[in-house]
Formats: sequence, structure tokens, C-alpha cells
Amino acid sequence: MDNYKIPRENEMTEERMIELVKNHLEISISTDISDFDNNDCTIYTESSADGYDLYVVTNDTRHVSVCEDVYYYDHDIADAFAEQIRYGDRTFYIDDGVYEDCYIEDKLIELFAENVEDIIENEELDITLEEIEYLKEEYELEDETTEA
Repeated sequence: MDNYKIPRENEMTEERMIELVKNHLEISISTDISDFDNNDCTIYTESSADGYDLYVVTNDTRHVSVCEDVYYYDHDIADAFAEQIRYGDRTFYIDDGVYEDCYIEDKLIELFAENVEDIIENEELDITLEEIEYLKEEYELEDETTEA
């Protein structure tokens, strides 16, 4: 109880959900520019010649494919990030501004909800019995027919 924040009224914090889903999916995300080239996928912004902001999601920063890796709209980036996870990417560099502006945390929470049953059953995660009970109740995973 001394070294962690206690969620309000037995709720699980979004930070904890993100931590659990990242551990479950075995992904790491860095916003440290020194990791720009040392990862499976790099997500960052560039400017076009005429000054438009563009978003890049690439596996090879030295050979960016304009057709496949460059996005005009920021609302596509979180989905592209999730797709890279599905393709097997595990290490990510995400530009700090992109991480904040493109709802990467929201996508991680969505991935948590999609994987909650597997997260509960993953014995390698550091998840408490209280958290398991909370998640079973919150996501209605246990004995849905027992309520009258």
C-alpha cells in the first residue's frame, strides 16, 4: 500500500491497464529519440514540402514508403499502431507528440479490453487476486446467469 496509488473505489487505473496489456502483449514503447532506429516500428511526424504535417509508421526509417507508411490524418495512427502489434512488432519508438495527440493510450486501453480474459489467465503477469476479481466483475466474465 505504501508504494502504489490506490484506485478510487476498487477501480483499476488506466495506467495499470496499460502496464498489464503491454506486458501481456510483450510490447515496449519508447519516446526517447535515441531509440529512433533501434526498434521494430517507428512512429513520428514529418512535414511535406508545402508545410503539411504527415505521420509516419514504418519498420524501416531509412526506406520509408510514401504509399504504405505515410498518413495524412492523425486519427489513423492509433489503428496503424495496433495493426503493427498484430503483425508481430514488439518494440516501438513513438514521438512524444504523436503519443499524446494520436490517442495511443486510448488504443492500449482498447487492446486491454479486447484481451482482458487472456490477461486474467496469464500467470506470468503480476496481477493480484483483487484485480482479477474486479476485472471479472467489470467485464462480466463470470457466472452471468447467477443474477436474478
